[in-house]
Amino acid sequence: MEDKERKLIKYFYHHMGDSNFLRILKSYAKGEGYGTEYARFLFADYYEEWEEDYFGKEGIAYYFDRPAVEEDEEIILDYPTFFRYLKEDCLGYLEKYPQDQSEVEVQLERIKKRFNIQEL
Repeated sequence: MEDKERKLIKYFYHHMGDSNFLRILKSYAKGEGYGTEYARFLFADYYEEWEEDYFGKEGIAYYFDRPAVEEDEEIILDYPTFFRYLKEDCLGYLEKYPQDQSEVEVQLERIKKRFNIQEL
């Protein structure tokens, strides 16, 4: 399952393009969803308990719709898993855009604080 999650999240960033990476980080830090018609993410507090797509009180859901993928996909991550993947993806981004290091670090810290993520 983790391989599929990683593949889809990497695809999400590819679909959004490097030019939107910092904007996505800022959306995470604000706890706001972001995306396009075919690939997007939302946080758990977006949905009310009575709504069909409700997935709990915590976490983040990524949605991928056709034609961006062969068949519609949805993955839900808890905050520690989300943050672990995000840090890996930030490293990849910073290899290409080292000038954004300080902004990425600021946003990662905001995200960590917002979702009370404890790193081991």
